Amino acid sequence: MAEIINIVLIHGWACDESIWQETKNYLEQKCRLYTINLPLMKNIHSYRDAVIELIEQKGLTRVVLVGWSMGSLVAIQVAGYLLHKVQGLVLVSGMSKFITETPTQVLGSGDFHEDTDFVNNELYPGGIPSVLVSKMKKRLSKDPERTLNDFYKLMFSSKEQAQGLDGKIIDNYLSRGRIWDLLEAQSGLDFLMEADVRAYLQNITCPTLLLHGEEDNLCPLEGANFIERQLPCAQLVSYPGVGHIPFLTEFRNFHQALEEWLAVL
Repeated sequence: MAEIINIVLIHGWACDESIWQETKNYLEQKCRLYTINLPLMKNIHSYRDAVIELIEQKGLTRVVLVGWSMGSLVAIQVAGYLLHKVQGLVLVSGMSKFITETPTQVLGSGDFHEDTDFVNNELYPGGIPSVLVSKMKKRLSKDPERTLNDFYKLMFSSKEQAQGLDGKIIDNYLSRGRIWDLLEAQSGLDFLMEADVRAYLQNITCPTLLLHGEEDNLCPLEGANFIERQLPCAQLVSYPGVGHIPFLTEFRNFHQALEEWLAVL
């Protein structure tokens, strides 16, 4: 009898573990599923350490990490530190860096590359401009509710909005979870602006599945393409007309791809 796979689901910014409820319902008969509410970020490794603590407390081995959006950065961090325990990595709307680079930025600057320096002569092509995140952080202080709602709307492609999926999913999933307070939301944005986990990719050898909407406005598809180029073990599945939250807007195809990948892991 095959050993049961342990799956740890890691949510994104301004969401909580409840975002994974439909995925849990789909996979709970086939796998052991664990979720976590990421804590207030006190330093660049707070999220990573919380996931590692969960894995160690539960005594998990043969772990598959599933990280969505900001959670994909955390999943890559954890995989880089628990190479012997992480059997598979699934990055949903994933990236290895959230902020795009300009010619004036120096690759590898900052304190995040504590293990290795990432060396590449090309500027990072994925991500979004830092000025947009800075503006969002300022807006949070003035009108947090509207800022979060505007952010949620960005998760959906024009096609998904035309189908009315944005309002339905925001009401039923995104607005019903744990509400992030202002400090928590701002520190999460700090993480997104600072985190650069490209250096971790060179140490990851486990099978990796990339599931990404082709019309993702928050984490452009090029971020997933970049990871695929760095990881010989990576497989990319992209969805035309789909935005940032494919596990809810492209439910059937998303979970079928995930289940097929898990079956041969």
